Amino acid sequence: MAKNFKLVVITPERIVFEREILSLIVPGEMGYLGVLADHAPLITTLKEGDIEITEPDGTKKRMKLGGGFMEVFNNTATILADSIWQEQT
Repeated sequence: MAKNFKLVVITPERIVFEREILSLIVPGEMGYLGVLADHAPLITTLKEGDIEITEPDGTKKRMKLGGGFMEVFNNTATILADSIWQEQT
């Protein structure tokens, strides 16, 4: 069984998303990158693009990201987003 990890997405205005997920794909400066549980520690800049989240039940959620930063540490991915334009399910 796949292992979950925590994702927190924060904009200057609010916490947009905070819960356990199965996988994450984000738009890094050099291309899209994927994150799973037990990922190596990482800090990276993010560019404008789509975030794809896979929930523990397998459903996918997409968000439009306006750039920002991401830290992955100790089974938690934290995205500090400049903006989230729209949340899509």
